[in-house]
Amino acid sequence: MDHETEKYLFKLLKADTAKVRKGTVFNYRWNITDAIKVFFFYMLLMFVGMPLITRAIYAISGHATNTYTVGYRYLVLFISFFINVLICSYVFYIVRIKYGQSVAALGLTFADLSSNIKLGIKKYLITLPVIILAGFIINLISTYYGIMPEMQDVVQWVLGERSFFVLFSLVFFGVVVAPVVEEILFRGFLQSALKNSMGGQYATLVSSALFAAVHMDAFAFLQIFILGMLLGNLYERTQTLAASVVVHILHNSLTLVFLLYFKFFFDGKVPVF
Repeated sequence: MDHETEKYLFKLLKADTAKVRKGTVFNYRWNITDAIKVFFFYMLLMFVGMPLITRAIYAISGHATNTYTVGYRYLVLFISFFINVLICSYVFYIVRIKYGQSVAALGLTFADLSSNIKLGIKKYLITLPVIILAGFIINLISTYYGIMPEMQDVVQWVLGERSFFVLFSLVFFGVVVAPVVEEILFRGFLQSALKNSMGGQYATLVSSALFAAVHMDAFAFLQIFILGMLLGNLYERTQTLAASVVVHILHNSLTLVFLLYFKFFFDGKVPVF
């Protein structure tokens, strides 16, 4: 990114921040149809495009696909990063080019940054025990019925990864990339689109359910849904993504610290809650 582009983006964010501080209420011009297109494109790229791109790269290079190599795992991470950047670019295109709205409409502003972050952390500390309790309840129910919950693929990857550089990349992706991208998609874009047709409360509810669903973990659905409700309510209250992004980063960081602790000190034997 050149210096002039950086200056332009900074001025844009600064101007949008001033608008939010003045109490500007955004009329979100994008709609549910736009949201459906974005999420269809996202699912298509992640579940169809990624395997095809990976196989194509290996075919072009003349090497056999080997999921056990460090190179393969780096390639998967790189493609995941590329897809997330592509999806965010598509969202920015819809908001900025198609509808001519500022990035502040997605919640990307610095308005009341310090107070919003403090609010987010405070609400998270109150909600965290509820999230943990939900995990215990689901674990008790599944144990009662003799069902053993399976860990998410990414959790198994973290626990089983031996390469320091791949593990570091996984942590960076989970702590920085995923929270920022997911907050733009689920809160800034999807929740705002839903709000046009069903109001803020129902929009938060539906976006939180979809947020939990795309993680594809039935046993963690309730916990992720509760987190999504917190993030959605923070976005509704502050009209910026600052609080929800920070809370999302904090939650993922605590989860990864927890996983790494059991990885290195308990041979990856993680209790379920």
